[in-house]
Amino acid sequence: MSISSFLKVIGRGSKGAGDLDRNQAKEVFAQILDGKVSDLELGAFCIAMRIKGESVSELMGFMDALEPHLSLLNTGSRPTIILPSYNGARKQANLTPLLAGLLSSQGFTVLVQGVIKDQTRVTSYAIFESLGWPILSDAQQFSSLLNSNKPIFCPLRVISPALQKLLDVREQIGLRNTGHVLAKLINPSTQNAWQVSNYTHPEYPEKLREFFQLRSANAILMRGSEGEPTASLQRLPEMHFLFSKGTEATSPEERFTDLNPFTAIDAQSTALVTSKMLSEEILYPKSILKQTHEIARMAGLI
Repeated sequence: MSISSFLKVIGRGSKGAGDLDRNQAKEVFAQILDGKVSDLELGAFCIAMRIKGESVSELMGFMDALEPHLSLLNTGSRPTIILPSYNGARKQANLTPLLAGLLSSQGFTVLVQGVIKDQTRVTSYAIFESLGWPILSDAQQFSSLLNSNKPIFCPLRVISPALQKLLDVREQIGLRNTGHVLAKLINPSTQNAWQVSNYTHPEYPEKLREFFQLRSANAILMRGSEGEPTASLQRLPEMHFLFSKGTEATSPEERFTDLNPFTAIDAQSTALVTSKMLSEEILYPKSILKQTHEIARMAGLI
């Protein structure tokens, strides 16, 4: 089937483009995930959405289409935190595994979901490998990994091969696409977990707020550090807690002056420092410790 009728709506540039309604968005994205569109149409869709930006109705419809392509994981009775990790480290150490480890030590089931490689950045996957922490290789393996009482890395290619295929289009066209936006919004848990949703661009917070509210999800919105769902060493930004019941709460921004304990940002060096922090051989960064405390405090209000 052709998606040309949809491309006529979204492909008219930043000022002339229109938004798809939820049903239209579901239809076009279902065709993309099922591999029913040509490479030319897929490239046109990716570029058009990149220029236009996703509306809330489109995000809802895209997620409707994506859900049948997700492998859901039974995370049991413990409260669960989902950390999306799709950027990795470029200038500063990747602190997502450290945050995951601290949250796990607080009694949460912690799933870090993301990509396994990035040619220019240090991924959480690589740090998990260096730490020897659990990495999901197929959905059936998940229940056995829960007994480790450690954070679990869930590669996107395992929980949604169809969406991973869309992310891989970046290698051909050189730009991120709508698939990258959706990947950060995935909740692969069977329960209504707390999802940390980090953003960079200023137009996203209100869209994300409406998206999660329409889905009656528990979500934490924050401006991430280098695209990761964590504070930086110097700053914990505001965190907006959206409860599935419709209430909200906000923790304030805080600044810190800790010395940087990471002398290098490669995976092995980051894993070594992370391990020493979790075994309390060296001090935690105050920003990550405070982020952990705020998440634990708010998540206990479910």
